Amino acid sequence: MPPGAFGRAREALRHGDFRRLFGLRLASQCGDGLFQASLVASFVFAPERADTALRFAIATLVVALPYSILGPFAGVFIDRWSRRKILLRAPWLRAAAVWLVLANPDRFAVPFFVGALFVLSANRFFLSTASAVVPRLVPTADLLVANSMASVGGTFATLVGAFAGGKIAESAGPVPVLAVAAALWILASWFAWRIQNPLVPHTIPEARMRDQFGVIAHDFADGIRRIVGTPRAIGPITSITLDQIGQGFVLVLSLVVLRDRFGEGVGSFSNLVGAGGVGVVLGILTVGRLEERFRKERIVAGAFAIGGTVLLAVATRIEGGTMLLASFALGVTYAWKKIATDTIVQSSIPDGFRGRVFAVYDLGFNAARVAAGFLAVPLQPLLGDAGSVAVVGITFLLWSPVLPRWLARAPQIDVVVEDGQPVRIVWGDVEEPVTVRHAWTGTGERPCFRLALQ
Repeated sequence: MPPGAFGRAREALRHGDFRRLFGLRLASQCGDGLFQASLVASFVFAPERADTALRFAIATLVVALPYSILGPFAGVFIDRWSRRKILLRAPWLRAAAVWLVLANPDRFAVPFFVGALFVLSANRFFLSTASAVVPRLVPTADLLVANSMASVGGTFATLVGAFAGGKIAESAGPVPVLAVAAALWILASWFAWRIQNPLVPHTIPEARMRDQFGVIAHDFADGIRRIVGTPRAIGPITSITLDQIGQGFVLVLSLVVLRDRFGEGVGSFSNLVGAGGVGVVLGILTVGRLEERFRKERIVAGAFAIGGTVLLAVATRIEGGTMLLASFALGVTYAWKKIATDTIVQSSIPDGFRGRVFAVYDLGFNAARVAAGFLAVPLQPLLGDAGSVAVVGITFLLWSPVLPRWLARAPQIDVVVEDGQPVRIVWGDVEEPVTVRHAWTGTGERPCFRLALQ
């Protein structure tokens, strides 16, 4: 964390309601990690179950589905309902439904998956609401650090929960894991109850809810058009999508190797999550230093090269320790890629379209992991363990030079000149008028302009 960040964090935590929201997120997302570990333990790692790859792919689909489908529509309800009541009641609803996941997924598949989908869907509304209320609880000057604390702290809490949940499930089964998860969700509700701000929307949208859904569908299609029309956005999004497919493929392969070849239990899933989580934290802490020295597309290229090299080395010796090394390396390089990619996409899209573009981006991001799981089902037996890891490593190495060359051919803006003066720019497939603030003659008699957007 850069100098002064701890001071800014303390400043944000001086606000009582934000402290309660931060505690709410830590408790809830630790419970989320426990719940996901229990889901994997019940559905993937039960001793009598085979088809490790297929079952993990299905579990990944169940986890991703609410985030992918409900995500764009959550705001319609959040902008109409009391946010405090959502934060207060959603954890209790999740705790009430969590016991359905104790059902045997083979004999009682319907209650098992209905319970899992309900718990995860309620969590989608809960987390979206928790993110939406941050500006109501801290001054504008503290908003950036407050958002960073909530996001990073929540992610870390989820990883801790997943790690601990796997260890507990391996020794005591999924029942105590779900019990602790439910208790943490109820604790999150208690934090919400202590928030003093009523968090009622200042204004209620005038449009009918049905009409709002139509607007969301239209905006989603517009987001797709913006991405397609913006080469500087397509390249980074393609890169991170490829990364997620490769990471998902290696994760499934790791579980197959650890469970089927070495006979390990759900604790091995915890070890993979722990190694990857440590890697992500290290990547977050170091990416700032990298950005001081390299262009963002170079950081992404280097991350693909390092990840690919490690995977090729691991392919020569597939065992538990080397799979943990692969998970750690992919965690570090994922953080480098994701933070740099998000920044490139943000800078390539005008502010008025970023929400729509990132809604599409998030859907593709989640879908890539699901696709990876299902791709691994037929490809892993065909390629073998070492061959599967090597293929992902080679793909990462081949892709490493692509993004810098892609962005070199795609200028960030195109300038429209009339009568020797710039009058408009085309940015992210959108034309915006500009005014000339200063003009001068540069090297080689080349005209130079300092422009301002309206």
